[in-house]
Amino acid sequence: KGLARVNFAEYLQGLTVNLFDSYAVNREIISLKVSSPDILLGIDTATPCGLITHELASNCLKHAFPKGRKGEIHIDLRRDEKNQFTLIVKDNGIGFPKDLDFQNTDTLGLQLVNILVDQLDGSIELARREGTTFKITFGELRYKER
Repeated sequence: KGLARVNFAEYLQGLTVNLFDSYAVNREIISLKVSSPDILLGIDTATPCGLITHELASNCLKHAFPKGRKGEIHIDLRRDEKNQFTLIVKDNGIGFPKDLDFQNTDTLGLQLVNILVDQLDGSIELARREGTTFKITFGELRYKER
């Protein structure tokens, strides 16, 4: 049986360009750097990974750069020698609120991110240095017959 696989580097480029366009981002004020080698992900892994990326990048655009503040958003996906993936979404904006627990929040978007990380059997970390950095680590999901 053929299994749908997605070139995630290409997908990330398209996703982020569309996201910047939908928020009408001035690219002279907020720049985007996406770095990922060509990585083929099964659709069961690519879908939640894409949704996580979309949600975290949207949060950067909505909250990290108020009042025309200049900045950068970096999105990076890597695979290590053990076939584990690391997705990093970071910005150099105003920083994630210190009083907000991203794993226990009323914010629907962050609830979705946590659910999707669980769906990937992954882990998520937050660093609040020089902006906000989310690091998600996960393995490729095994395709389940439907």
